Amino acid sequence: MTTIGKLLLQYREHQGWTQQRFAEKLSAYAPVFKNLNSVTVSRWETGATEPGLAKKKALLHYFADSECMHRIGKCHEIVRNAYDECLLDPLTSLFNRNYRYIIGNFPEFNIDQSHLHTLSHFGNRREHFEHIVDIERATNVEGYYNLTPQRLEKLCSHPSTFAIIYERKRQHLGHFIMFKIKQDIAEEIVHHTRKEYTVTTEDLCQPTEKGTYYIHAMYGKNPRIAALVNIQAYLHLFEHFKWTDNVLIFASREDGPKLTRHYGIEQIDEGYDDFFGFRWYGYMSPIKKILFSDIVVREVF
Repeated sequence: MTTIGKLLLQYREHQGWTQQRFAEKLSAYAPVFKNLNSVTVSRWETGATEPGLAKKKALLHYFADSECMHRIGKCHEIVRNAYDECLLDPLTSLFNRNYRYIIGNFPEFNIDQSHLHTLSHFGNRREHFEHIVDIERATNVEGYYNLTPQRLEKLCSHPSTFAIIYERKRQHLGHFIMFKIKQDIAEEIVHHTRKEYTVTTEDLCQPTEKGTYYIHAMYGKNPRIAALVNIQAYLHLFEHFKWTDNVLIFASREDGPKLTRHYGIEQIDEGYDDFFGFRWYGYMSPIKKILFSDIVVREVF
């Protein structure tokens, strides 16, 4: 049975609907399900056939709108496990092909979840924050990245921030940092009317306050580690779906457009920073477009 089949069956049985009733509900939800019947629903549930990409995405939007992925425990478990188990190989391959600056070329390590840590647990390990700052300064134009390790640590300790590292034998192998910022701040950053690295704790949202996740930093010493930190970010976004409006990326490096193309995120604005001398791109999309982007739906569902 496919992931989408498991989700269909679990949701329908939880609602107590027949396959015909479910077909009627879906037909009323979106034009893509026009004339859907119980036979097709049955085939989707068993995995005898699969809906096409457009129908899969519409189904996932339906489940998201109904909140079944969080309101129904089994549905939540099915989707979470699918993200956790199905993205490693395709993301590793994607990073291996396309990215230059966010990945080193160190050998593959056999790392697992035991090597994953939340950055807020490393308050007495300032070198992690110093290492992240060094990487960001090295991969941006001189003078552009102006956060100190102390400021970064303070932002990472906020309860709504997602900040993780992979560490093995005291080696910093990779990290992923997202700040949940208020929407007006997100609008300023995506249009570059405000420098992205001027975000303060006053600009951050509380965990149960709606906001936009701004991807601040991502790095992996090899493609597998880059994929692992990204999977954790997907899982965090899924778990915090209810309190997230959008996902924001501000790209000031030449690999930015390649990165965003695979994340299902839309370009909002672009321009040239005359002071620092680089072309910039602002990307922002609703969270559903990120979690249910083409590449994710193909690989996970």
